[in-house]
Amino acid sequence: MRVLISGAGIAGLTVAYWLRHYGFTPTIVERSPSLVTGGYKIDVRGTALQVLTRMGIHDAVVAASTDMQGALLVDKDSTVIKEMTGDAFGHRVGDDLEIVRGTLCQILMDHISDAQFIFGDSIRAIEQSSDRVQVEFSKNSPREFDLVIGADGLHSNVRAIVFGDESRFVRDLGLYLCVYTVPNYLNLDRLEMQYSELGKVAAIWSSRGDANAKACFGFVAPSAIDLRNKAQQQQVLTTVYQGIGWEVPKLLSMIPAAPDYYFDAAAQIRMERWSQGRVVLVGDAGYCASPMSGQGTSLALIGAYVLAGELAAASGAYQTAFQQYEKEMRPFVALNDALALTSANLMRSKEKKNVMTWLLEQIMRIAPGLFINRSTQRIHQAANAVTLKDYSA
Repeated sequence: MRVLISGAGIAGLTVAYWLRHYGFTPTIVERSPSLVTGGYKIDVRGTALQVLTRMGIHDAVVAASTDMQGALLVDKDSTVIKEMTGDAFGHRVGDDLEIVRGTLCQILMDHISDAQFIFGDSIRAIEQSSDRVQVEFSKNSPREFDLVIGADGLHSNVRAIVFGDESRFVRDLGLYLCVYTVPNYLNLDRLEMQYSELGKVAAIWSSRGDANAKACFGFVAPSAIDLRNKAQQQQVLTTVYQGIGWEVPKLLSMIPAAPDYYFDAAAQIRMERWSQGRVVLVGDAGYCASPMSGQGTSLALIGAYVLAGELAAASGAYQTAFQQYEKEMRPFVALNDALALTSANLMRSKEKKNVMTWLLEQIMRIAPGLFINRSTQRIHQAANAVTLKDYSA
């Protein structure tokens, strides 16, 4: 079967690997002119580690991990109030791994390098019939496929074309995330520093092998922010973080020079079905739990593994495969959605202005490690709440 995959991210590359493994013929179309490398650091936890092992790339991911050695939690006056190990701060338990997103994509790409890629293009239209899918591209000539997989993220192009406007499926959590590269002027060596309070977080880190550092801001916004208006975004950042010392003013001043400025809403995608006819969604395109879950990468890896495995188990009978894919993944996705909502509600609890909010603020100021440890327990439970089938037969 000829399968078109939209998106050369973690979900897209992983489902391509497994489809090739089972004898399908995948083609990947990616909007960017080449594989997107770099980016922020991500975690692979719990059951998702088994996917890496079954792909034969676990050791390569370990070798390329961020190797974060520690984290310093600071107050607005730069005083260190808590020191933690890198794993404890990152909610990692046991063999959980952290790696830069683009590095993981490169490892995946290296294992499917002979697959067909269409870079610098995107899907413009999809027309389905009983026995095929006719796909029109923005630049290349139309082509026919047996199936189309949307693995193109939170703002999925495939989802918009086939299922409808994003507004029908997005659940805004009222939070925003901003990440970009800055010079490593603090000379951090596999170390992260973070300031946090209810409703806002600011951090800077440097991971193994990166001469620069990354700045990160996560915050509750007083009103909706235009994701296409960089000037408005910077103005909101300046307003939200006004009065906070430490490195915040300097980090904000570096935004104009950043080569890879990223700003987006922390949102979830909720859909009644992830497939329509011969088109199916995987990863953030179908069930983004938001960065608040700490599970986005694991959901992408496991979802891609299950989708390809069910297609193989059904011998290409896509309707049966899509039904089984949803049956296997829905409980796992729901648990991680709930996990993200818990974290988001905690971030937004300052809006309530009651005695409990005051108590939470005091705990965050005096003993921030308590929040991190409780989150670790919830994430660990969710990361191991699915059992992988063996599709090798």
